[in-house]
Amino acid sequence: MESIESCACGSSKSYEQCCGCDTVDPVEHAMMAWHKAFFAAHNDAMAERMRKRIETSYGPVMDKAADAVFEAIGKVWSSMLTQSEAKKEVASKLQKIFSEANKR
Repeated sequence: MESIESCACGSSKSYEQCCGCDTVDPVEHAMMAWHKAFFAAHNDAMAERMRKRIETSYGPVMDKAADAVFEAIGKVWSSMLTQSEAKKEVASKLQKIFSEANKR
């Protein structure tokens, strides 16, 4: 997957950085675009077929694994929230201590 949107002309540059759009032959551009679209659709069709087979064969096992991972990550998330609150509490207490010391 690309992290930035590439120019429709087929270059690997982003749309904003592309300098060849004005010089691309429209017929060549259309041929490249259709070629790219065909293989993207072909890949999607293959992935969908594999997805169906994986779901049929491994779906129940994957569901159990997903439940186990979700439960474990939920515990980690809860722990992270507790740690975050503790850090905020310490920061607040330190701020109060230092503010009081500064007033003297």
